[in-house]
Amino acid sequence: MGVEIERNDAVGVVTLNRPEARNALSRPMIADLAAALETLERDAAVASIVLTGREVFCAGADIADMHGIDLATALAEDFSGCCDRLASCTKPLIAAVEAYAIGGGCELIEMCDLVIAGAGARFGHPEIALGTLSGGGGTQRLARAVGRARAMDLVLTGRLISAAEAERIGLISRVVEDGTARAAACEAAAQIAAHPIHAVRFAKQAVDRAVSVGLADGLALERRLFHLSFAVGELEPRLAQFLARRGSAR
Repeated sequence: MGVEIERNDAVGVVTLNRPEARNALSRPMIADLAAALETLERDAAVASIVLTGREVFCAGADIADMHGIDLATALAEDFSGCCDRLASCTKPLIAAVEAYAIGGGCELIEMCDLVIAGAGARFGHPEIALGTLSGGGGTQRLARAVGRARAMDLVLTGRLISAAEAERIGLISRVVEDGTARAAACEAAAQIAAHPIHAVRFAKQAVDRAVSVGLADGLALERRLFHLSFAVGELEPRLAQFLARRGSAR
């Protein structure tokens, strides 16, 4: 099976499991990944999701699978070489990257909310060398994450960058020791899952909107979500707990 699902308390873990192909994204694997995310989205016991890969994260679209696709097929299937389902995930999605996240693999992390990578991981969009470009949002999300100048550098040269550079330019969230990315991502996912579920979803929506609309629209959404947090039953008990702790500390 190309994709595995685990549940650790309130954390769901999705593992790409084609290590012999460096977890390259074939069309069946893309469908399996979308189905796995759908399963965890429907599971009310799961509050956050970790995406990782067996041995490596993902070396991109499966070239053998792409070979022979003509224009008619690409249009009929709306083929992207990636899994767009990540972008519509309502639960926080944390990528744990070891070794490679390139091409379609880099597009996957660009759709995640947090990206934690081993120090030896490499990132990039080398599609230009094959005579094409990202088809799953890579040019758009990359530019929003790192800015036009850096996105142009990576997309037009096709060069790969280190985890340290990826963190410095804002493509990923954290760098950890090699071999520990999954554990660090699961720890972060558990920390997120411990927070009130509505507050987490509101916060995710607000930050997502910040990178896709103007400031005024983003501020308006943030204020609406802030006001909604007074209505869903999570805020008042937490405020009371905070005040009780502060009072007992005096």
